[in-house]
Amino acid sequence: MLVATLVDKVANLWLELSLRAKLSICLVGMSVIPLLVTTAIIGYNGEKALTSFLIDHNGDAARHAAENIVNHIKRTGIVMSMVAALFASLISIIIAGRMTKRIIDIATVTDRLATGDPNALIKITTRDELGQLAMTFNNIVAQLKASGAELRDSEEKYRSLVENINVGVYRKTGNDNSFMEYVNPALARMLGFPSAEELLKTSAATYFSDQESFNLLLKEINQQGAVKNREIMLNKKDGTVIWCSVTAIKHFDAKREMFWIDSVAEDITERKMAEKILRQARDELELKVKERTQELRLLNEKLYRISIQDGLTGIANRRCFDECLEREWQRASREQLPLALIMLDVDLFKHYNDTYGHVAGDQCLKRIAGVLQGLSKQATDLAARYGGEEFAIILPNTDQQAAEKLGKQILVRVRELGIRNVTSVSSQIVTVSLGIAVCIPSDIFTHDKLIIAADQALYQAKKAGRNQLRVASLTEDSLT
Repeated sequence: MLVATLVDKVANLWLELSLRAKLSICLVGMSVIPLLVTTAIIGYNGEKALTSFLIDHNGDAARHAAENIVNHIKRTGIVMSMVAALFASLISIIIAGRMTKRIIDIATVTDRLATGDPNALIKITTRDELGQLAMTFNNIVAQLKASGAELRDSEEKYRSLVENINVGVYRKTGNDNSFMEYVNPALARMLGFPSAEELLKTSAATYFSDQESFNLLLKEINQQGAVKNREIMLNKKDGTVIWCSVTAIKHFDAKREMFWIDSVAEDITERKMAEKILRQARDELELKVKERTQELRLLNEKLYRISIQDGLTGIANRRCFDECLEREWQRASREQLPLALIMLDVDLFKHYNDTYGHVAGDQCLKRIAGVLQGLSKQATDLAARYGGEEFAIILPNTDQQAAEKLGKQILVRVRELGIRNVTSVSSQIVTVSLGIAVCIPSDIFTHDKLIIAADQALYQAKKAGRNQLRVASLTEDSLT
């Protein structure tokens, strides 16, 4: 910019000086012309005076003398005019020469400056316009020199940073040539080349694992003007593949006719490997957590089954009975369906236990529990050990007739087991007594009253001689 300004000033001053030179030549001409005219007038007037003199003084001698005088006057005037013209020309040539030399000196120094000579200065010899131009020129050169020093210092710092940074930097021009215009040493090391110069001799397309990735990257840069942190795979010189994070931006010249792409590439292979290891570890951990969760779920299910299962007989325990009765009572209340309950007790079981021992007693209870479990046909039916030798069966959506039918089947099947019991006076085998209660839940009855009613019916069956069943009559008075 400073050089352009200087050239403009030189051109303007050259035009001004050219006009001054032309004016000087005009002035010289104007000085010579009057002299010539004056000489011609003198000669003319002298000739006219001589003619008048000859008329007044006739004679050959006089005429001859007069002609000599006129000729002398003419020659003298011509000589004076030529001397004046020659003198004016010499002065003009001297002035023009001096002016031209100084302007040529300025033009020469300007050319030196344009070619990069920072020491191109003009020697100041006068204080006129040319001297002022020389002073201005020298000031501009000094500013250019200072700016150039700052620019070189900045470029040196930038180059030092780029050359020593541990991140790959490269520039690619916008022509069809796929070779890089510049690469820094870090990129050469990253791609396994001994030097940046050798890398510059290699086509950029060979860095990419596949041509499609290279074309897609260039297409995105051309369309969007930049890409940021794009993860791509690059080939090293020895053929190994590395992961890089590329950031690139597209630049245009002032006329937007040419462009180039500046890019930064960082080797993220170790990070990608760490991410892979972390991902594998996470997947393994998730699998272990899933397996452990499954194990815990199965264990919880097992624990729950244990918590609701009678340890001796394998059927539902008292806790499960209470939960099921509460649940089925609520459902029967909502849907207004009958709910039946059978309470069962092994006849003379204490005498049987004392006679045959606890092991035989346990086996007896297991076999009776098996009969109850086998006769519970519906999925919602529940056979449970209520406590000791007492059992209970919950029968949702079952009326009195169906409950009595099931109770009779239980009596028969237990007798069919043929478990010997010498303490039983009537049958010599193990028998059971049953109490049955059936109701549709309402505001009058609760499930506790249903249990009381079935238990009372069981008591009546035992009182009547055992090995039989009784059905409770559910009235409010009977349960109070």
